[in-house]
Amino acid sequence: MQSAEQIIKQADPTSGGGSVNYYSVCVDYPQHCPNAYVAECEDIIEALGLTFDEACIFKEIWRTANARKGNAKKGHTFMRAAEKIYHYASRILVRANRSIESK
Repeated sequence: MQSAEQIIKQADPTSGGGSVNYYSVCVDYPQHCPNAYVAECEDIIEALGLTFDEACIFKEIWRTANARKGNAKKGHTFMRAAEKIYHYASRILVRANRSIESK
């Protein structure tokens, strides 16, 4: 049986639109279950019911954290990541302000 870490390393880090290793992370010592497991970014987004903008921010934070561990998406830069997070956070703020103003 393969370990979670071996499964992650099999993914093609250059593929687009499919399963890629920078969207997976091995949770070696989970707090509430006895076994290690692989967490998938998209599974967590779906489980939490994130909006489009929230999901974009979450994915960028996920990719940035993985980049610090040496598992970066091709072409990733920390500046571009910050710009994307700012962009999607700005969209959330604009909608929140509209919601407040319409009351």
